Order: sequence, then C-alpha cells, then structure tokens
Amino acid sequence: MGILLNINSKNEVFELKPRRYRIYALGGFQVNLGRFSIIFKNLETEEVIYVQKAFWPVQSFTHGKRAKRIFIVDIETEGKYEITFSNQESLTIKPSNLFLRSFFEKPLETKNIEILITEKL
Repeated sequence: MGILLNINSKNEVFELKPRRYRIYALGGFQVNLGRFSIIFKNLETEEVIYVQKAFWPVQSFTHGKRAKRIFIVDIETEGKYEITFSNQESLTIKPSNLFLRSFFEKPLETKNIEILITEKL
C-alpha cells in the first residue's frame, strides 16, 4: 500500500488524487533530515509543491521495517506528479532512537534508504 521509493530514484512519476499524503523514512527510528527535501511537480500545470516537516513524527512498522513519519504534503489537484529528492546524502537513519544504543550503531547507507508515500498508515 502506498508508493515505495529509494531516495536515489530519479524522474519517478505517479498519478495522485487530491488529499493529504504522509511520507515515511524506512529503516529506523532515529532520523536526521539534514537538508534532505522532496518536491512534487504536477506535469500538466507545472505547479511545484514542497513538503512540510511532520509536526508529529510518528513511529511505526510497515513492509517489515521500522518507519518514521518525516513529511506531509497536501495535493489539491489530481494529476501526474514527478517526485524529486534533493540532498539525499544529508539524510541519516539509525535503527534505534535510544541514545546509548544509537551511539554505537552505524547509520544506514544512503543507497539502502527507502521512502514510503501513503495516504494513511
């Protein structure tokens, strides 16, 4: 359920309906966004929509992995949207958000980080 993408994906196009979408980082609970951002561009109207940082960074499990809500985006017009990731190297994810445990854990490799875009989780 939802759209599952690797953060190194390029030129991904999806049909989106008007609603609020939640965006999760998969692989761990300790997420440092750095300068990482996501942009949605409507291919018909050329409208660019920027995501907002999630007010409540909810933790959950999905697709057999740990997930943390990082962004939300409100799509107001139905259509095909191109999803673009920026500054992927600044995003770091560690499996645990417990201070002592995460102190000894290495962050996930950037090439293994996945993003889930869903209406609800």
